[in-house]
Amino acid sequence: MTTTRPAPPRAPSPKPVLINRHTLLGIVLVAPAVLTIVVVMFVPLGYAVTSSFFDHPGNSGSTFVFFDNYARFFRDPVALRSLWNTALYTALNLALCLLLGVGMAVLLQSFPRRTGNFFRAFFSMPLLISPIIVGLIWRYMYDRQYGFVYWLLGLAGLDDSFGGLTSTKTALVSIVLADVWNVTPFVLLVVSAGLTVVPGELYEAARIDGAGPLRILFRITLPLLTKVLAVVVMIRGTDAFRTFDIIYALTNGGPANSTSSLSIYSYKQAFENGELGFGMAASILTLIVLVVLFGPLMRNSARERDPR
Repeated sequence: MTTTRPAPPRAPSPKPVLINRHTLLGIVLVAPAVLTIVVVMFVPLGYAVTSSFFDHPGNSGSTFVFFDNYARFFRDPVALRSLWNTALYTALNLALCLLLGVGMAVLLQSFPRRTGNFFRAFFSMPLLISPIIVGLIWRYMYDRQYGFVYWLLGLAGLDDSFGGLTSTKTALVSIVLADVWNVTPFVLLVVSAGLTVVPGELYEAARIDGAGPLRILFRITLPLLTKVLAVVVMIRGTDAFRTFDIIYALTNGGPANSTSSLSIYSYKQAFENGELGFGMAASILTLIVLVVLFGPLMRNSARERDPR
């Protein structure tokens, strides 16, 4: 006769752990940074977007106008002029900064190491000056009676033909030159750092094959600096497109709105004319244009870091 033994009792299955200690620690460590980003970035942005849908006529309350402020922007010739000035300013600024910064970096790379480092430090000094101070410096340099610029032009007999900051034809270009003097050292330093990772054997092989300096520049140096230049374009482009301080210090948008940028225009509408909602709408449109122009560069940079 066979007997069956009863099956041993099963141990109770452990309760599923919804979150472990390591995940909880990570949340606790990241939470302050996330909270700071939300408070510093998204709360003001949310306030700006909300305010752009309202009309704030002084102290008489607010009226919901939906997209009327945005439609008004495209009906205002001064706003469209500011948009054009900003685009032209950004294009000229980027072109000159890249031309001078890359050229100086490549030239200093051929110098002896100590000599090159000395000149990099010397040429980087304008980068240490605040843009508002740069604006004040160049305002005096553009002075017709005592300015250094007009003294140089006087040596060539061109001082009477250059309008400087007082002419609608030359004011924007004058501001571009002042800003380029201030920010070109940034391009110089970034490109110089990128050149340090270019293998020297490539240059030696190119010289042995009889390649000249220009061919080496366009066939070796610039192709290997593509990612570095993309980062420079993204940073300098966004910075130039939303420029405010140096224009405010030099011309405050004049003469006749010939140097008014989107940032200057938004500031005047919101704080000088008392139209906060319209000024916020102009600022949001500036942000949208920035995302459209430079968003692809940010997206490509993220893909290169994480190719999945």
